[in-house]
Amino acid sequence: MRNEVLVIGAGPAGIASAYYLEKAGLPYRVVERESIPASTWAGVYPSLQLNTAGFVSHLPGMRMPLRLGIFPMGKDYYGYILKYLQKHKFNIDYGVEVKRVTPEGDGWCVETTHGSDVYRAVIIASGRYGNPYIPNIPGMKQFSGRILHAHDFHAPEDFDGQRVLLVGSGPSAADIAVALGDHAANPVYLSVRSDILLARKYPYGLPNTAWQILLKPLPERWRKRLLNKLVYQGYRDAKELGLKFAPNREDRVGTSAPVRGHELVDAIRAGTIKTVDGLARFEGRCAVLENGTSLEVDTVIFGTGYRPVLNFLDFPYALDDDGWHIRIERKTYQVEGLDGLYLVGWFYRGLGPLRNVRVEAQTVIESIKHLW
Repeated sequence: MRNEVLVIGAGPAGIASAYYLEKAGLPYRVVERESIPASTWAGVYPSLQLNTAGFVSHLPGMRMPLRLGIFPMGKDYYGYILKYLQKHKFNIDYGVEVKRVTPEGDGWCVETTHGSDVYRAVIIASGRYGNPYIPNIPGMKQFSGRILHAHDFHAPEDFDGQRVLLVGSGPSAADIAVALGDHAANPVYLSVRSDILLARKYPYGLPNTAWQILLKPLPERWRKRLLNKLVYQGYRDAKELGLKFAPNREDRVGTSAPVRGHELVDAIRAGTIKTVDGLARFEGRCAVLENGTSLEVDTVIFGTGYRPVLNFLDFPYALDDDGWHIRIERKTYQVEGLDGLYLVGWFYRGLGPLRNVRVEAQTVIESIKHLW
């Protein structure tokens, strides 16, 4: 058994884990299947912007520069990660893909493309954004146009003159639809099956993140009511757009993160985006909606989220109430009932995943210190 902690993944979650492992003086090794760190952030589309404020979304021990703004752009966040790694020479092995993780004795047997080893503890930091999810729509295989996930959208210029349908109600679908407005054939169609949560970036003049911090000391019954009014404050002029708007993240039909900012409203009013019903099936070159409308399109982009990278776990484990997150013990972030196996980079709510990875990583390393 190797006297090390194995960290799977060199994104923000794996990097934060490495930071706290070094701080605790624990031996460790990070493996990353790609040849670069934080590969998901390396390939984000140009208009992607953080939904959470930079002053809470930083990696441990190094704040983001103020010049990046309150809500940094995705490409700037990736540049920040690279500078962070120049400062911290973590023990990261690139190009090593984990194939199988199984319990063995008091440890975990991990099979990779570079061989097998047994570790006393394993941190799964492969994240919830490394496995793009596209739902299985009837007729998809026969569709004569192009189908891709938002993960593979990089430049709006690649779609000049094309008839494009975006599927999804979250920030990615809305951002890409807005970005395509000056390039794709107008209108760009935005398909929303359930509802959409549209909110301001600066409700009552403050970043939404600041309101969450300011209201945190309040009792829960007051805090939730105020947060719904402040953090999810919408736009009065959006009510005429024909969309079904959700009041907050809990009391809604859909599950995606809020779409923040007025850009979507402006684009719909300008006619560059047209919101349409949910996608039901494909027929030839057409996308058929749930209300029976048929749209002839060249490209369909799914902004339908991601699933966690867990394909290498080769043992029974319980799932959460949504049926796709592995069940863990919230106080330690250990996989429920499995000693020495932890998760970092799992929770989106609250102040956002980029802040949560610091808390999760620090908590996990404290647990591992006791295990050691």
